[in-house]
Amino acid sequence: MPYFLDSNVIIGYIFYNADSLGKYAKVVMDCDEQKHSGQTVKNECFGLHANGRCLTVKRKITGEFRKIIAALMNGSMLNEIVNQMEGKNCKTYYIIKELAETYNGDPISLVEVLRASQRDFEGGCLARQDTVDAIVTFHNRNLPYREIYGILEKSINDMDDIEVILDAHHIGLEISNLVLISGNYWDITAFGSLIRRVTSIAEVKSLTSFAVVDGDRS
Repeated sequence: MPYFLDSNVIIGYIFYNADSLGKYAKVVMDCDEQKHSGQTVKNECFGLHANGRCLTVKRKITGEFRKIIAALMNGSMLNEIVNQMEGKNCKTYYIIKELAETYNGDPISLVEVLRASQRDFEGGCLARQDTVDAIVTFHNRNLPYREIYGILEKSINDMDDIEVILDAHHIGLEISNLVLISGNYWDITAFGSLIRRVTSIAEVKSLTSFAVVDGDRS
């Protein structure tokens, strides 16, 4: 069945090791199903002028790496830094935690290892963004579907999420058995029955429903 991808699938995949949904997004992106999305998702991810959420996340990650390197150069221990990061929604937490568990060298060399990890991570993000460009078809929509919008807005508070659903509906009119995949429970997957009833979307699936090998972040 063909997939329609919400923005959290694409962002989770691009920033795989730094996103809590990344491991699930990778399963979706690695499968053989056709992958589609709409302009609402594309604009959210990449912006109208290359200033979307992907750039925001990239800047946050770059800033975190810089702060960690500065802390190491000022004498902080890596385990101490990991403990400070825990529970604070730091994007680089898993990367730094893994490094702290495996690195046994001196602090000076650690800074170089961390810089290399940053380069590897950023290179991986660029490669995965290229993969998104290559395998996801983004569709335009020029119809408002006001009647469906009016039904959805009675239950769904976020207007952008309604636009995402309408984008998927527009594609589903041309591509049968379309499955909308989203990591957004409160405004999309929780309303799966309603969405299926009033749109052309065949199924609404939670991103976290996709099986992942336990502990796999490779």
